[in-house]
Amino acid sequence: RPSRVRPPQPHTTHHSLLCAMGICGIGGTEEPAFDGTPIEEILHNLSAAMNEGDTEKIVENLLTKVARVCNPRGILRQDYIRTEIDTKYGEYGHGDLRSDVSEKTKGPLKDLMMALLSDKLDFDAQILEKAMKGFGTDEDCLITILCTLDPEEIVPLQTAYADRYERSLEQAVKSETSGKFKRVVILAGCDTIDEAYAQVCHSAISGMGTDCKALIRLMVTCTPEVMNKTRDAYARLYGTDLVKAMSSEWKVGGDFKRLLCALAKKHPDNIVAEPDYAVDVKVLRDACEGLGTDEAAIIGVLSCKTNDQVEQLKEAYKVEHGELLKERVKSETTGLFESENFRNCLMGLLTNRETQIAFYLKEAFDGWFANDDWGLISMLVHRTEPEMKKIIQQYTVVHGASLIADLRKNCAGDYEKALVALVAPRARTIARGIKAAMSGWITSTNKGALIGLLTHRDAEMRTLRLEFEKETGKSLVKVLKDECSGEFENALVALASYTAPTGIASRLEAGMEISPDEAPPPKVPDVVYVMPPPAGGYPGAMGQAGYKKKKNRRSDSGSSSSSSSSSSSDEE
Repeated sequence: RPSRVRPPQPHTTHHSLLCAMGICGIGGTEEPAFDGTPIEEILHNLSAAMNEGDTEKIVENLLTKVARVCNPRGILRQDYIRTEIDTKYGEYGHGDLRSDVSEKTKGPLKDLMMALLSDKLDFDAQILEKAMKGFGTDEDCLITILCTLDPEEIVPLQTAYADRYERSLEQAVKSETSGKFKRVVILAGCDTIDEAYAQVCHSAISGMGTDCKALIRLMVTCTPEVMNKTRDAYARLYGTDLVKAMSSEWKVGGDFKRLLCALAKKHPDNIVAEPDYAVDVKVLRDACEGLGTDEAAIIGVLSCKTNDQVEQLKEAYKVEHGELLKERVKSETTGLFESENFRNCLMGLLTNRETQIAFYLKEAFDGWFANDDWGLISMLVHRTEPEMKKIIQQYTVVHGASLIADLRKNCAGDYEKALVALVAPRARTIARGIKAAMSGWITSTNKGALIGLLTHRDAEMRTLRLEFEKETGKSLVKVLKDECSGEFENALVALASYTAPTGIASRLEAGMEISPDEAPPPKVPDVVYVMPPPAGGYPGAMGQAGYKKKKNRRSDSGSSSSSSSSSSSDEE
């Protein structure tokens, strides 16, 4: 503890003094309570446990007792350990916590405790390296980590891996995986969404022929923000503009070419926040009326709107003219001399985005000879969890089937597992990874993967427990106790038993609760301290000198008043 003046605490000091005198309580002594804040007590006990090499106390103080201090303050345990415990352990003169943990623990317990004190992505990089190192590759570990990354974690993970091993994570994954599985894990976990879509576009227009369906899928479903970044990524990766590359393709021409280029040039700053739908309805009506169709007018209206704005435009057209805009445009662009690709692109723009993605997925399953794997992968990678829920729901509504069931039916092996991981809830995928880690890569529990999947999961641990039980029919804590032993088991159980203080922070902010730091100190009850009796008891007590035995005398009615008063005096 740093040298500083603490406010006087009378009851604590008095208590300590009495204990030192041996008169605390009745006839005995008691160890004085720690005189300090809760975090100071944890640091003191942690330092003592380090000095004694007591791993049980190290685990107890760093995992169990920390949770009791940080949760009432609305702070996650993993954040409190790194921002408070790790920092103040050194500031209060106890030493370097990481060095002490590394020295006093060993084996899997050491790996777990060091993971707690490390950056999450740095430790993920170490787990990925172990999964790819040596004989064979742990594909389950690659799937669980790379297919569940948040968008903002992708680049930092690449940086963490490169800093530690001085090579690219993408190159490492490419060297250890193959086929369609390699394509999924690289696009999902090694490339950002704009880089992934740039690669899909390049694959569609490079080599023999042009995959117009792949171009249509991306141009229809990309938001203006993503499309703008994809165009920049394409220029960075391939040294040319995406618009120029598409325009040079023989199969991309006419109205289809103009529409694709207009969609590729869509910039978020050019989107009108509140378009005049009445004017747009009139332009579209005029474009479809009379001899011929004004395709340029239709392109001009639809290519500069977001998906939500197109939905509002469709509703405004329906109200004004009593017909569906999509059906009217379809009839105007259907004919012997009309471009099928142009019509398909317009139909995609005039369909609800999630519904259209569901159509594209089903279309990818129904390929001529096999699945359209680029179609499946491009429509599934980099979807947020709320977005994926809508896609799954629309797939069921449109096709009357389960998307995950269709993936399992049409795909196989690690490729199937990776695609299912992209679609299933993140917590369910992690729960499956935990199950696979405990099943063992060859014969025993993969402790490294288990540590990587359980540490830094405090915010979602309660959901993980529920998903694990759904997946296996067993309690996560019970399975950990069965699979592991010793202090490593205790540490894993402490991790898996944690529940995040999800509602406390908001209640503290709303004033519905008071933080322990701001709450008034508890009222200390008055305590009466009694001196222990001397050896042999007090003088005059039974069996001691000065004790007078009472005489049983019967008082009769004829007794004099003096004898009565004398008798009562004796009794008193």
